[in-house]
Amino acid sequence: MAQPKQQKKTISAPGHGSWFERLSPVKKDVLLIGIMYVLLLILFNEIIFKDMIFSDSGDSAAVESWNKAMEYITTTDHVEPLWIPYIFSGMPLYGSMIFPQNVDYLYSGVILRLARFIFFNAQMHWMILPFLSLGAGMYLFARQLKFSHLASFLAGITMMLNPYAVGLPETGHGSKLAVLSIVPWLFFSIYKMFEKRNILWCGIVAVVTGTMLLNRHPQIAFYGLMIIGLYLLYEIILDVKSQAKLIPAKVILFLLAVGVGFAMYAYQYLPMDEYAQYSIRGTGGVGGGSGLDYDYATNWSFHPFEIMNYLIPSFFGLRFFGDKADYYWGWMPFTNSTVYIGFVPLFLGILALVYKRNRFTWFLAILGVLMLFMSFGKHLSIVFDLMFRFVPHFKQFRTPVMILHLMPMIFGILAAYGFTFLLELIGQAKDIDLKKIWKRLSVILIVIGALFVVGLILNGAVQNILSGFLFEKEGEFAQLKRQYGVQAAQALSQLKQLRWDRLWEGYIYFAVCSACSLGLVVAALRKKISPNLLALGLIAITVVDLWIFDVKYINPRPSATLTEHFQADQGLEALQRESENSLFRVFPTGNLDGDNLMMYHHIQSVEGYCPAKLRIYQDVRDSCFTRGNMNVFNMLNVRYLVGQQEAQDGSVRTVTQLNPNYLPRAWFVDSAVVSRSKEETFSILNSPAWNPRTTAILEKEPPVKVRRVDSATVSVPKYSSREITFTASTPQDAFLVVSEIYYPAGWTATIDGKETEIFKTNHILRGILVPAGQHTIAFTFDPRTYSMSYRISNIAWGVAVLLVLIGILQHPGVRGRIGKKREGEGKVAAA
Repeated sequence: MAQPKQQKKTISAPGHGSWFERLSPVKKDVLLIGIMYVLLLILFNEIIFKDMIFSDSGDSAAVESWNKAMEYITTTDHVEPLWIPYIFSGMPLYGSMIFPQNVDYLYSGVILRLARFIFFNAQMHWMILPFLSLGAGMYLFARQLKFSHLASFLAGITMMLNPYAVGLPETGHGSKLAVLSIVPWLFFSIYKMFEKRNILWCGIVAVVTGTMLLNRHPQIAFYGLMIIGLYLLYEIILDVKSQAKLIPAKVILFLLAVGVGFAMYAYQYLPMDEYAQYSIRGTGGVGGGSGLDYDYATNWSFHPFEIMNYLIPSFFGLRFFGDKADYYWGWMPFTNSTVYIGFVPLFLGILALVYKRNRFTWFLAILGVLMLFMSFGKHLSIVFDLMFRFVPHFKQFRTPVMILHLMPMIFGILAAYGFTFLLELIGQAKDIDLKKIWKRLSVILIVIGALFVVGLILNGAVQNILSGFLFEKEGEFAQLKRQYGVQAAQALSQLKQLRWDRLWEGYIYFAVCSACSLGLVVAALRKKISPNLLALGLIAITVVDLWIFDVKYINPRPSATLTEHFQADQGLEALQRESENSLFRVFPTGNLDGDNLMMYHHIQSVEGYCPAKLRIYQDVRDSCFTRGNMNVFNMLNVRYLVGQQEAQDGSVRTVTQLNPNYLPRAWFVDSAVVSRSKEETFSILNSPAWNPRTTAILEKEPPVKVRRVDSATVSVPKYSSREITFTASTPQDAFLVVSEIYYPAGWTATIDGKETEIFKTNHILRGILVPAGQHTIAFTFDPRTYSMSYRISNIAWGVAVLLVLIGILQHPGVRGRIGKKREGEGKVAAA
């Protein structure tokens, strides 16, 4: 893309004769990125220098369980752990977006190794690196846009220190943070590709695209691709009249780069796309899914009123770590962080949109508005509903507010424009423009101050007025009434008081921050302070402003607490020992398995945590588990119900209750019924008259009639994650029900080496017809899509590297050096 017309040259940093200005541009870049690095060392000092961790629960603990399960299967089964039997009675590993092979050769293979070194071998180096990537990526992007070093630094810290991102590690959202950190680099590289229109930048865009996708957060990656797609469309629209001849080159390079990048993602995308057909996030097809339910997908919709959080981050009641009260009273179920981006970036960004409009700022403005409308979800659904209905894969995403993770990128660049505008304004001799602007800013300062004074004088009255219609969630009083009974009104009143206190504290903070920022600007416009002091002051305010909230979302814990979190007591140890010698499942009650505790100890469970469960399994959980349907627990081979009980000494111990009627892992049934609909299936499943031991529920007629066979036997001589072997003997044809989850995209069954059909049985299990005689039956999990996708990804990596190498060889500087070398060799040969 051509440089914006109003931004043709770099604006010199203030303090022209200072030591900083005398540095070369490269040294300035290194210095400022180095300052970002030092800021991270200070912000995360306990995580880095004491080798602590961000969290020992939630998603962090769940991921640790997945890793333990993979390690155990690799060690015991000596195969790639593609099927995990310890959660939801079994599911594919990639259903959780985890893969045994690493084809992310750049980020995970190279950059993370460097991160381990620069963050002093801290175990959480992989969680801290994204912040440096966010800051450096935004800084270099701004430099490419010809901003001064300090303006670019402001853009970098706006992205690097934004609290919405800093709150992610504590919740264990490492993959979300990693993908987010690559988005600025993608935007930067696509900008360069449109500007240069060569093979080198095409290859770089392909590598960045593939790396972003391979970091395993499809929703943030989708937003990244959406941004560059909209940018291409914006470029085409603007080029139609003035530079139409450039459009074909841009489109071809874009399609080639993104296509190769997406092919690099094939190793993850193809298996997940296949799994999506069967999961609760499915898009239709054989699994019967249609994507997420609309209400579930929009549960975390950002209400338009919550835009106030960009001014006063505690307007809707922030909840920090350690808070006992639920301060948040907005429209989402809950939130662990704030979308706040800092007063200075917001102010400078708005300033840019008013006074610095050009080709690029218009795009950023349009993109920002679109993001806001998407984040509103069900509250203002004009944009979200269109995407939910018509955009491929969009139905698989939830949490519309998540897109606001990219708002600091937009305002980081806009802040650089606004920052530059102020310096230009101070440096020019247009007093009438200066007077207009500083008078407007003075009025804003007076209004903020007046509101502050009124709030101090009439604090109680203002609180009473606002409490009449604010500070209460919908349905909250009914919930408090169930919890506190007749004292519910008093509890709500106390809660409203706490929320008002948090709002008032936030307003005082806003008033001080805005007064300091606007005061500096007014003083600079009136020539009371130097541009140099203005620049440093605004940067310092931004760092302190964001830092104050960042530290509230960092709650370091000793690394040992994660292991202690999964510490097994006598009850759990007994289950683990028994599971090593016997085949059974457990049903953890309450939220006992919310962190995949059973998986960590390789105990097969019918529960667990994964946001993308198999749809057929979710159907059974919703319809049967909630009813306490013991027939279903029996057919799932649930030998024990597991819970927790508080002992006399105050400790909590694991207790087990034997289920005497549990069924083995496989059994022959006496009869089969064919269900014509899901409703009919669940009517039978939940009927007290149905006995899973005797009757199988099928969805199609078997080729032979299912009859009772008294002397048929079956045993399990071998059980592993990807191969299960049965030996069966039956005097006549019989139907065998296998208590393993039905998943046709990879599981095959053979009888004496010949493949046989697997029948979907009891909605979630497998069944096969066994002919008369003695047989060896084997179930094997070997998905063809998986092996094919691995090859595609590696081929795509080769293509991307080839594009980069060709581009390097085509670079004039490289070609010149090669030409001189060949000319020199020719002279030597002639001599």
